[in-house]
Amino acid sequence: MLKPRALRPGDTIGMVGVSGALPEFEARFPRTIEAIEALGFKVIVADSCRERYGYLSGTDARRAEGLNRMFADDRVDAVVCMRGGYGVTRMLDQVDFDVIRANPKILLGYSDITALHNAIQRRVGMVTFHGPMPSTCWTHLDDFSRDSMLRTLTCTKPLGLIENPAGMAPRCVVPGRCEGRLAGGNLSLIAATCGTPYQLNARGRVLVIEDIDEYVYRLDSMLTQLRLAGMFEQCAGVVLGGFTNCRQKNPELDFTIEDVVRDIIAPFGKPVLANMAIGHLETKLTLPLGVRCILDATEGRLEIVESALKR
Repeated sequence: MLKPRALRPGDTIGMVGVSGALPEFEARFPRTIEAIEALGFKVIVADSCRERYGYLSGTDARRAEGLNRMFADDRVDAVVCMRGGYGVTRMLDQVDFDVIRANPKILLGYSDITALHNAIQRRVGMVTFHGPMPSTCWTHLDDFSRDSMLRTLTCTKPLGLIENPAGMAPRCVVPGRCEGRLAGGNLSLIAATCGTPYQLNARGRVLVIEDIDEYVYRLDSMLTQLRLAGMFEQCAGVVLGGFTNCRQKNPELDFTIEDVVRDIIAPFGKPVLANMAIGHLETKLTLPLGVRCILDATEGRLEIVESALKR
């Protein structure tokens, strides 16, 4: 795997708008810039961050152009996505993966950015980072989330044991132990790219899965799509993050999330660990994707055993 350089105090972050437009722009945009600078970084802003094209932060071409330019710009040390929402899949065929390969840099984001993580993993083979974004999280980062993010983006050694915030215990769903490279992110985006050139490569991976605001039957449908695509057969294990505001449409008749995991993922016998602080949660972990990890679901442990960054 290609590894970016670790982030250092005073480095320049290139903020890109690759997904949804920023609502309440006049109030939120200045606070977003302040939040980046408050952590000790300079910032260069892609034009698309200030634009709106329907519900997108600029046209597909403008959003892809901003991303490509930030990776090519020698002044930029890390590329951070302004926010999620929707739109990354629309521009994937306009991303210059050769430029990214020639200029490996930290890429940070989650939610809709999952499509970009998986595309870069497949087309470039570069470590990327699943974690909070400036416009939605950095303005009110709690101590745990800030410390996890900064440690993950600055540490050149293996991160070791990944620990949840206090009071949030991981839960073993299927016991067992495995080793593989971390991959995945938001379930909706993993499913949306199935059958495309940017589909997640699940073979030998430890899959991270999380989502938000979905009915359980929708989670069932998307997990079934991953099953039919062979991902649970190919993967080494599964880590389940937050499923925030995911609910039953008819509580008297519908399955629970636990029922769906039991029916669709558990029969493959791979280790499954649930309730990790990953995804659409107020307090969240930042994780490197593409590095080797050990998942011990029996003991409730996730350990990163490979460095994600170079000096």
